[in-house]
Amino acid sequence: MKYFAQLSLDHLWARTLQEIDFLHDEAQRNDAEMSAPDLNILSKALRDLRNDGPLSDQVAGEIGRIEDLLYEAVARETLGFRNVFDGTDDPDHGAIGRVLEVPILSKNGAALDALQQRFRKILAMRDLVAARVDAGCQMARLGVAGNDAVSDKSAA
Repeated sequence: MKYFAQLSLDHLWARTLQEIDFLHDEAQRNDAEMSAPDLNILSKALRDLRNDGPLSDQVAGEIGRIEDLLYEAVARETLGFRNVFDGTDDPDHGAIGRVLEVPILSKNGAALDALQQRFRKILAMRDLVAARVDAGCQMARLGVAGNDAVSDKSAA
């Protein structure tokens, strides 16, 4: 995400739309062997997200649909779980960290997980676009309010 933070708003918006296109193409290849109804739901939701734009009020339902579909699809392809240590081994204090429960995925599950991770990247990019747009709007209001105060003083 560090790379995206350095992009202008125009370029970030374009890259977000491009990532949606990439995810749509990846889903259409159907390496995860999704069922036809699931693939149709995902494709339609991604098309709507792309066509309406990532900040449109109408896309909230589409985002939820995609998240639910991918979550449930990955859960169906989860074979079990294994514990993984996330931390370091300190010579003086021993193991410092935590144990995470990581899913064991089938081949299809791994392909679905890749789709899910790519979608999460799109959501993070969308959040960054929204923050930049909001900041621009707020800064414009501050500028307008500041100019009004200056005109009021000069009129008096």
